[in-house]
Amino acid sequence: MTINLTHDRTLDIDLLRTFHLACALGTLRAVAERRHFTLGAVSQQIKRLEHQLGRTLLVRSRSGVSLTAEGARLRAQSATLLDEHDTLIHRLIDRPAAGVVRLGLPEEYVPALLGSVLPDLARSHPDLHLHVRTDTSGTLRHLVDTGTLDLALVVVPEAQAPSRHRLWRTRPVWAMAAGEREAIPALVPLALHPAECPYRAIALTALEAAGRDWETVFSSASVTGVESAVAAGLAISVLDRARVENGHSGMREAGPGEGLPALPACFACLVEGPPGLGTNAAAVQTVGERIQAAAVTGAPPNAALPAGTGG
Repeated sequence: MTINLTHDRTLDIDLLRTFHLACALGTLRAVAERRHFTLGAVSQQIKRLEHQLGRTLLVRSRSGVSLTAEGARLRAQSATLLDEHDTLIHRLIDRPAAGVVRLGLPEEYVPALLGSVLPDLARSHPDLHLHVRTDTSGTLRHLVDTGTLDLALVVVPEAQAPSRHRLWRTRPVWAMAAGEREAIPALVPLALHPAECPYRAIALTALEAAGRDWETVFSSASVTGVESAVAAGLAISVLDRARVENGHSGMREAGPGEGLPALPACFACLVEGPPGLGTNAAAVQTVGERIQAAAVTGAPPNAALPAGTGG
């Protein structure tokens, strides 16, 4: 599908932003909370965009929203447009963004953000200096709370994720070696992240609730290390589905019939610490807004639109 608008028709950026937020967050209610709109106003914006394009973009259900084929194409084709619009606005509105911003990132999101968002930020704000640290989400949250970091991207279970801080929904799945087809042992062999990682916590909680026994056969602070253990057939782990699907041919998602319990949804959230001595609030805000914009247009590896948790 190619979107062809006549000369007297234009895409409304505000409607497009609401659509992309719905793709990232999975529910219209979450979009309403993020944008400080009513749920009805968000629904009307989606309907206006669909009417303008003459296509159904989202399918609504009690569990949330899902993309139609036309919606998926629009999302892919309009991501660059929205990103370039936001970049232009940042460059035209000259706000004082200078000084050091201490940013924390989980390892798995570093490639996406270093590939485009952070280099572009450095070019557009030469007086802004980023000091980036990678660690587990739990450790990063602690460093923000204690003032060691100004800002951090963290992954938290849905029940603990404040709506206004949500960037996109992650999809934790049980991952195992692609060639492994034998039944999962009664004593589940696990490759575990550190104790501060939310995926470790939800894995162990789910297994214990299901009455499944487990043992740790591999542990690592590195996502790459855990993935290597899984791909080698040494263990099973919980990883984001995008890590399993996007080019990681050595792994596959364990199917629903393989005896492993369901996992709860999580969200990637942006958390900000209390202003510290010498912290430039405008600089921290600029970095946060740029990461939020990237999340909406799909720069982080959030793969396909997940099912929501309420419209």
